[in-house]
Order: sequence, then C-alpha cells, then structure tokens
Amino acid sequence: MNVLLNIEEQSRIPVFRQIMDQLIRLMDTGSLRPGARLPSSRRLAECLSVNRSTVYRAYQELWSLGYLESRPGSYSTVRRRPRAAAGSPDPGPGLIDWSRRATPTCEALYAAHGREEAILRRAAGKDVINFVPLSPDSRLFPMDAFRRCMNHALRHEGPALLQYGTPPGYGPLRQFIAERMRLHGVAVTAEEILITTGAQNAIERLLRLLAAPGAALACESPTYSRAMDIFRLAGARIVGVPMTGAGMDLDALEQVIRRDAPALVYTIPNFHNPTGITTDQAHRERLLAICEGHRIPLVEDGFEEEMKYFGKTVLPIKSMDQHGVVIYLGTFSKILFPGLRIGWIAADRRCIDRLAPIQKALILSGNLLDQAALHRFCRMGYYDLHINRMHRIYRRRMQTALGALKTRLTDDRIHWSEPAGGYTIWVRLQDLAAAEEEIVDRLVAHGVMVLPGSFHFHGAADGVYFRLSIAHLDEAAITEGIRRLAAGLDTLYRQSGSGDRRFTPSPIRTIPRGRPWPERSSVSSKGMT
Repeated sequence: MNVLLNIEEQSRIPVFRQIMDQLIRLMDTGSLRPGARLPSSRRLAECLSVNRSTVYRAYQELWSLGYLESRPGSYSTVRRRPRAAAGSPDPGPGLIDWSRRATPTCEALYAAHGREEAILRRAAGKDVINFVPLSPDSRLFPMDAFRRCMNHALRHEGPALLQYGTPPGYGPLRQFIAERMRLHGVAVTAEEILITTGAQNAIERLLRLLAAPGAALACESPTYSRAMDIFRLAGARIVGVPMTGAGMDLDALEQVIRRDAPALVYTIPNFHNPTGITTDQAHRERLLAICEGHRIPLVEDGFEEEMKYFGKTVLPIKSMDQHGVVIYLGTFSKILFPGLRIGWIAADRRCIDRLAPIQKALILSGNLLDQAALHRFCRMGYYDLHINRMHRIYRRRMQTALGALKTRLTDDRIHWSEPAGGYTIWVRLQDLAAAEEEIVDRLVAHGVMVLPGSFHFHGAADGVYFRLSIAHLDEAAITEGIRRLAAGLDTLYRQSGSGDRRFTPSPIRTIPRGRPWPERSSVSSKGMT
C-alpha cells in the first residue's frame, strides 16, 4: 500500500516522530483502516529518502502504542485499536456508579465538600470580603530568606536530600523542633519527634495507631472541622463534649469516658478553632489528671502555639506530662508557609517508635529538601524574626477586629469571643429566626463572607454561629468587612421578624459581653454522641 507522508527536514521534530504522527492521523481519521498493510520499513525509507532505522523506530513506537500488528518476516498491519477517550467537562454516565462504589463515609464527605464549595462559590466574582480562610496572609511570606535557604540546602546537601529519608524526618529539623519546644516548657528529645505533612497528617497517623474502626474519640463540640473529617474517614465514632467559657466541659468529659471509653481525647487548648478560647492552667491540670487517671492518650493540637498576642502565656499541657500520656501536634502552616506542609508529633519515644513504621508504610519518608530548607531558615534566625513580625501585625489586626465588633454590633443578641491570639473569632446570633443558608446569602449580598458554624459540630449545633478569620485580611479590609457584617445582620434581624424586641427569650444562656462562652453549655446528652 502506498502511503503519502511529508517530511520537513528543517523541523525541530525528529523525523521518526513526524512519521509516527502522520501515520497516527491517517489511522485515527480512517484513511488507514484496520487490516491495511503498511509498506516495509525498507520501501518506506527509500520513498522518504531517510535511513531505514528511522522508519523502523517509528514502526516500533506505533506497535508499542497498539496501532500496529507485526510478526517476524511479515508486513506491519494496522490494528483495530480502542478510540482514545476524549476528555470533556461532562463525559456522561460511566459503567461504574461511583456513588455506590464509594464507602458511605467517603460519600458523606463528598456531599459535605460539595456544600462547602457551593457556599464559597456564592462569593465568586463579587466584591466580597472573605472571613473564611484560616491560612496566613501570603503578602507576609518571607520569600527571599526562604529562597536563600532552599538554595543553600540544594548546594550543600542536594544529592542526599533528593533521596528517600528516614520515616521520622530530617534529623537536624527534629533537633531544632525539640529545642524550640523546650522554650515552651516541653522537655522532649529529637528521638521523641516525628515530622509529618502538616497537622492533619499527624492526626491521621495517630488514628492509624490508636483508633480501630468503630472506636470512640472524644473531642470538643464545636471543634476543628478537618479533624472530624479525618475521624470519620478512620471509621471512628465522634463523641462531642460541650464547651464552657473555660474550654471543654470536664465534668461532661468524665461522663463520656465512663460511658464510651474513648481511644483518645482530642483538644485544642490554645486559640481553639473555632471559638478562640485559651484554657487556663487549672483547666489544663484537671484535663491531664482525668486522662492520666483513665490512662487515655490526650492529643493536644498546638496548631497556633506561637500566635499569642494578649495576656500571660500558658504552657502547653505537654509541659506537665510526666507519664507519656500527652501527644502534642505542631505545625509551621499557620505562622509560616501553609503550602510547605510540615508539622510534627511530639510524644513518648515508644509512641514515636510505633508511628515510624506507619509513616514508612504510607509514604516512606517526607520531603527532605523542604525540611532541610526550613531547618536552615530556623537556624539562621529568620523564623524568630518572622514570628515577631507576625505578632506585631496580627495583634493590630485582632485589636482592629474586636474594636470594630464592639463599635458596630451593638445589638445585645449578638455575641463573640475575645481570643488571646490566633486568627479566629466565634460569633453567636441569639433569637434569629433564619436558616444558615439564608444568613450566608444575606451576608454575601452585603459583601461579606463568613464560615457557618455548623461545619464545626458533629451533629446539630446548639445555636446559630459563624466563624470569622482575620488571617487573610489587613486592617482596612477587617474594618470594612465588619461594617458590612453589621449591615447584613441588621437586615437579617429585621426581615426575620426578630427586630421587634418583644421576642421570646432563647433557652440558650446569653454569652456575657467580653466573655467567650456561657459558664455551661446547654447541649443535651444527644449532642455528646
């Protein structure tokens, strides 16, 4: 069979590739049909005035891609090959019903993710001030300093850093983290540190170690929404413990422990997400004593440990841990670079020794290059300089936010926490006859986006809440955002019929102005399961 091909000698595309591409087009368009016999490599080479080995290579590549059939001593023939799948935004129904194939837990997570994305899309393309993101302002990233540290790591340790590392992570960074934790009163060694891909990854590793499917896990209610996602994916049973103005309700926790025997207790004692609460020394001592008494691991999430702006410092619970009960989680994501994805677990050496093979089984090791660059960044003093800068900036931002809330939100049915640090403020709306979706839509219409409180509860919330995060916003945006927030809430109260002050009092106790939470939550026992 004669095949007409055009070879461009001046092209940067290799000749064998030109032959391949043209033959593929002829076969895909039907000009060369299945069963058609191609010229021998010698004959086609003579016709094209190219080396026979060039044609032979093109034929070999086509054979490996499934376009040709070829047997020794015979001609190559066109093979009937499945048509390449055409990508499209909506490919239509496939043979597999993924909604049924996915586990119920994953399908529920998919639905929740869709709801979250739908809420965020409402603000897309609009002039909206967004109080949702909980990652630090990228305008504050110390890019030049980190670039120099990355270049230094590549120049001095490049080949070793581009190999697999040990499961616990880059040794010098583990040593730095241990030294850093000692500044916070936590006596650990490098051997008691395992580096993870952020705090979420640390939680997932711990669940692999401690929680079999079906095990109960006790945590604050409300709590960090991503942690609950990980709990659910692990097949754990979340047992919510209500919050008070002092933090987790420890009387309720003791009831939960006696009733459910949880595999671990998860807590965020500093700048709690979402409420912003920081627990005091007495609360921490009693929480530790409860877990020690019942021999239950206490997972302390210190995701914003370094971000304290106001008041006296309270040392981590881990600083009092004499019996290896507390497992501390730390991360660089909330104060440095979220995309770097470097966190750590600090725990009893016997716990770390059991986590290391889990790490090895799942990812072998972390990214040594990033870890080495971060170690250099910290050892050169850049990390301390960055923390000092972040404190100055976010102290002003938090003061601006709290001042604007006091000035703008004068309705005594609206209450909020006053955190000692971190990025989040927890707002509660009393006696508002409006659904969460309606609240979000109304606030977006006024040019402001907040995170609905229901994302932070396992089960039904005990009231109407939302979270404000100042992490992404400067002072001007915070001030204007809270002005818009006040206007939107005023409209909501008026339109919901609750603008009339002769409303029926809510059964939920009022949060006194200037305090983060009522003395005791009115969450029923159902909210604890």
